[in-house]
Amino acid sequence: MILQWDESFDIGSDTLTGVNDADYKPPLPLTAKLNKLVIRVDRPRLSPEDIKKLQAAMREKAQAD
Repeated sequence: MILQWDESFDIGSDTLTGVNDADYKPPLPLTAKLNKLVIRVDRPRLSPEDIKKLQAAMREKAQAD
């Protein structure tokens, strides 16, 4: 999942992304309490082809510098 830099993890209401109130009316606000949020980010898994492309790009950049 990719979010914009100015987006937030809103629960029950969205306070940063504009929503037209005439178009969207939630039935009830969320009144639950969020005790914990865990975000796990794994390292990217590159294919052998992607690794070769990355290495080639790094060589080209090193030669340009």
